[in-house]
Amino acid sequence: MYQLSILALSDVHSHISLYDYFLNQASMENGLILAGSKMRAIKKENEQKGILTLCLDNGDVLQGNIIADYAASNALKIHPMAEMMNQIPMDVSTFGNHEFNYGLNYLNDYIHSTTFPIVNCNVFDKNNEPLTQSYTILERTFHDGTPIKIGITGVVPEEILKWDKAHLEDKVIVKPMIEALQQTTQQLKTAGCDLIIGLLHTGMNTSDLEKTTGENLVYQLAKNSDLDALVFGHTHQMFPSDDYKDLPNVDIEKGKIFNTFAVQPVSFGSHLGQIDFELDFDKQSKKFSIQNGQSKVIHLKEAALQIDEDLVKLNQKTHEALLAYIAQPIGHTNVPIQSYFSQIAPSRAVEIVAKAGKHKFMEITKEMDLGSEGIISTSAPIKAGRDGIYDYVDIPAGPLTLKDAISIYRFPNTMAACNVTGKVLKEWLEWSVSCFNTLDQPLILKENQSTEPGFPSYNQDIFYELSYTIDLSVPARYSNIGEKINNTNRVNDVIFNGAPVNDEAIFTVLTNDYRLSFCPILQDNMTIIPIETLEVRQVVIDYIKSYGLDFEPSIPFKFKHNGPYPFITSPNAKEASNIRATNQMHGEYQVFEITNQ
Repeated sequence: MYQLSILALSDVHSHISLYDYFLNQASMENGLILAGSKMRAIKKENEQKGILTLCLDNGDVLQGNIIADYAASNALKIHPMAEMMNQIPMDVSTFGNHEFNYGLNYLNDYIHSTTFPIVNCNVFDKNNEPLTQSYTILERTFHDGTPIKIGITGVVPEEILKWDKAHLEDKVIVKPMIEALQQTTQQLKTAGCDLIIGLLHTGMNTSDLEKTTGENLVYQLAKNSDLDALVFGHTHQMFPSDDYKDLPNVDIEKGKIFNTFAVQPVSFGSHLGQIDFELDFDKQSKKFSIQNGQSKVIHLKEAALQIDEDLVKLNQKTHEALLAYIAQPIGHTNVPIQSYFSQIAPSRAVEIVAKAGKHKFMEITKEMDLGSEGIISTSAPIKAGRDGIYDYVDIPAGPLTLKDAISIYRFPNTMAACNVTGKVLKEWLEWSVSCFNTLDQPLILKENQSTEPGFPSYNQDIFYELSYTIDLSVPARYSNIGEKINNTNRVNDVIFNGAPVNDEAIFTVLTNDYRLSFCPILQDNMTIIPIETLEVRQVVIDYIKSYGLDFEPSIPFKFKHNGPYPFITSPNAKEASNIRATNQMHGEYQVFEITNQ
């Protein structure tokens, strides 16, 4: 019997250090040093037992953390993630959707700085040539000299063409994941691979398993009979886990989807995915067969592990440079800036983005005839607990630094503006308030996840120049990705400048490039206003430097019913005027209650 162990990460998002740069303290919560230490330890132990080990990464490496911002801003010779992954070393990686956030030249520099192959079979340049190698075949040898060929390929959602339109339009072709994977695994089978592994940067939408288009297609991809194992991600969830129990053709005890062993290791290097195989080898046919397998996820914070000092030393220069980088002063605040209640109550952390964007837009378009009734600025709660109880903005009163700006706005988006009719504006509002559950549910907010039945907070636009009422006795009109699911209306009494919004009137709405390219309600229903390329975060920094953050925050909507409405947030949150903490916990989160003001 032969043994093979697959160790996998996904959605690390440039988390490396054993340090929380927002809290200014050491941390053992996540990071590539934490995960890499465990990977190296397991690999060393496996070598002593004659077990082959593969170290794999499932993408979303280049964006999402202070380290990513530092790397993108300072033209480093080698990206800190590549440096660390080379040292572990990784055997293979793939693209995540966030690999494209800084453009193709940046991505190519990263590809050429790695000592391991990066594979993807569904993204091609405009000449239909693969953007990177479609697959790799690893040839390994067991302790007794028996060779094994392992084929590995990867896919990424077609939606990257929308999400990073500015970088990718007319430059790349993205083919459907299902077809591309099928074609490539057949090539690997023909090439004589004994095992085939898919690095699939996509999630599993449990409420619509049969869907064959969209960003979360793991269930359909797992039907590929050539796949022996797959790593999935993108949604920052965990598989196997109870999140996926009772689904047809899913075995959370063994960690299988159909006949394929699968693992989804959460995000940020906080967890490590592991798939262990027992293989039989037929000497006559010279073929391997899987006799047994097991998939699991290791929560590294709770695991026994010793930090690898070589990885710590390798990161030390980056860590010290980063501390200096984020300490750059940008202003001062006399009040705390927090996002604990940002989806349901006033929040400076969210409103500052809208305020800064509107100020800059009016400045650069002061001589432009917008052809509209007026300007409406939007912002969405970005750090609202999707990735744990520390995933909130929490800035104390006092000096503000670049670190705080990154906390307020973590994405490399640019400002964008469009003209829409009042009718389209109301549909946009309906999608945004689809983040709320109905009155009969135990919590007011849907789970902050990008798969149904969740709704990610970053899709909940708040429209600051409007006032509107939300009736939660009515089911949501839209799904989390903007597909119409009910012929209902929750939004009432939509007012702009003291008057009801007319369906035929034209309004200028300020947002970001991601929203214009992603929101299906806006496609073919808007006129984009061309403006110069301005990073949202830089616009926020410039505004803070000039005007600070000491404004009185507002919320433009209210609920039709008075409540109280229960919701979850970090236990670090404190009670507010109309928000009360309960003694009830929801996992690590605490339940609070809000009533209308």
